[in-house]
Amino acid sequence: MKPFASRRVAWALAAVMGGAVALSGAPARAQAPVIVGNQLGIATVESVDHDAGMILLRDRAGNLDTVRVDPDIRAKLPVLHAGDRIGLRIVRAIDATIAAPGSPLPESTESAAGTRTGQHPHGMMVSFKRERVKVTGVDTTRNQVTFVDPDDITRVVLVRQKPMQEFLKTLKVGDEVDTTVMDAVSFSVLSRIPA
Repeated sequence: MKPFASRRVAWALAAVMGGAVALSGAPARAQAPVIVGNQLGIATVESVDHDAGMILLRDRAGNLDTVRVDPDIRAKLPVLHAGDRIGLRIVRAIDATIAAPGSPLPESTESAAGTRTGQHPHGMMVSFKRERVKVTGVDTTRNQVTFVDPDDITRVVLVRQKPMQEFLKTLKVGDEVDTTVMDAVSFSVLSRIPA
C-alpha cells in the first residue's frame, strides 16, 4: 500500500519533531504517535490491474488516485472491481526516536485483513514506513529542520505542531532519528455494479 508516497518523506521528517528529550540521558523518543491526517471519503473504482495490484480510484470531486497493494497482502483483502463504490477512512500518524549509536536500521512493515464475503466486503491495510534520517540543520526561530533522508536527499521541513516545535528545540546537528509513518486505510464496498 502506497497511498501517500509523494508526501511520505516530508511527513516522516515531521516525525523527527514528535517527542522530548528524556531526563535519564536515554535517546529522545516521541511521547506518543501524533495523528497528522484523518480523512473520510467515498470513491469509485475506475479500474483494477489485479496482476500489478494497482487500483485507480475517483473521488466525488473527480480527482484520480492510484493505490498499490503489495502481492503478499492482496490475498487477505476483498477483490475490488471497476464500478465498485467504496467508503474509505485514511489515518496517518508519525512517531520518532533518536537512534542510539550503532543501533540497527529500522525496518518497514505492512499488513492487511478483511472479509471477502457478504453484501459489503471490507478490509484494512496498515503500513509502517520506517527510516533513519540525519539532522543537518535546526532553526528554532523559523521552526524548521533540515535533514538528509536514506536516499541522500536533503529536505527542509516547516514544523507546525506545538509538541514537535518543543522537540525541535532539543535537536542538534548530527542527530540520527528513526522515523515511523503509519498509514492505515480501511474500506468497505458500499455498492457494486451487478456483473
